[in-house]
Amino acid sequence: MPKAVFLNIYRDLRERIEDGTYGYQEFLPSENELTQEFSCSRSSIRRALGMLAQDGYVQAQQGKGVRVIRNPAIAKREGYIGLETFNELAGRCGFSPRTEPIICEEVVADEELAQLTGFEEGSRLAHILRARYADGVAISTDDSYYLAEAVPGLTPEVVAHSVYAYLEGTLGIRIATSRRVITIEAASDTDSRILDLNGLNAVGVMRSHAFDADGIMIEYTESHQKPGFFAFSETALRPAH
Repeated sequence: MPKAVFLNIYRDLRERIEDGTYGYQEFLPSENELTQEFSCSRSSIRRALGMLAQDGYVQAQQGKGVRVIRNPAIAKREGYIGLETFNELAGRCGFSPRTEPIICEEVVADEELAQLTGFEEGSRLAHILRARYADGVAISTDDSYYLAEAVPGLTPEVVAHSVYAYLEGTLGIRIATSRRVITIEAASDTDSRILDLNGLNAVGVMRSHAFDADGIMIEYTESHQKPGFFAFSETALRPAH
């Protein structure tokens, strides 16, 4: 399944904003100019711009164009942006990333696991626990469950590289939406054993459900993050009145 055209446009424009090609508070080229440059339909440009707006990169101004509202100098101090992967976060923030698979197995969802993840009881799930390192420091764990029939072939090698790169690049699955709940909780024994907490007794916890372009739930993940490193950046859109 080929990648959607608008995703490539989104990533290209996002990179230009990050590297300063389109500066903070400047306007992007017009829709007509972008349509000609990328040899695509106007709808593809609009979808790409819509994703950039949702992720806090740009804001449309009626009658004027689309203005860059993301300042890369400030953004380097932010945490995760939108549906950013760990490797993408590392590239933006300038640290050396490493992912270490701890568990890679297939399980069947019992009643308790079904309630936790949102997958139906009896579903075959690929279960992955991995530790994340930034410049050699263990800063987070991701405990994930994927619908096995939709995400076949997950191996420790895939996990160590990038699960999302495998989903998008190999399987052609586009993760479109994620619903997240973020809390601060007492560190568990597992947190204290794996993470470099340096005596801290609490972690940031993010529980998320990810859905593909068809609205099918693909993933449930519970991430435990080291305080001081953990941050999550969200762009809030106030409804028009």
